[in-house]
Amino acid sequence: MREDIEYISGVLDELEAIVQDASSVPMRKGRAVVDRADMLVMLDELRGSLPRELSEAEAVRRECAAVVAAAEEEARRVVELAHERSEAMVVDTELYRRSQRRADETVDRAERYAEEISGGSEVYQDRVMGQLENWFEDSIVSVGESRRELNGSPVRRPAPQPEPEEENGSGEDWRASSA
Repeated sequence: MREDIEYISGVLDELEAIVQDASSVPMRKGRAVVDRADMLVMLDELRGSLPRELSEAEAVRRECAAVVAAAEEEARRVVELAHERSEAMVVDTELYRRSQRRADETVDRAERYAEEISGGSEVYQDRVMGQLENWFEDSIVSVGESRRELNGSPVRRPAPQPEPEEENGSGEDWRASSA
């Protein structure tokens, strides 16, 4: 082994000498022209003198990488299987069934509440539209009266009639807002 290292060191020294003695490329600092054949011969000698253990080590490294990859894949599969089993086991528990019932009841309550709100908004909308309609009618009557007064005709105003009370089912007083 020691002889191999000494030989490799000698080949590397020869490669260094080839590069040091190479002709410089004009106007290209740091560039040189080397004899390709000499360089290839030296590289072949270097490759041939490498200890056999290096190629064996590379084979072992590749084999280790394959074993690690297979182990990682197996671990991923085991974790995935464990998740699937745990999800299946959760469905079979009383706690899960109770939680599911409570969730269903909550959804039902929310849907009923939404229907109540929707019905209430329709009542509110109808009442606001009625108030607007009355306001516009009163405004038209007032404009007509003002016109007649401007023309010098006396105006007799009828007594205001109270609005009928509607039952909205919730006992709340629906009023139009200025918003």
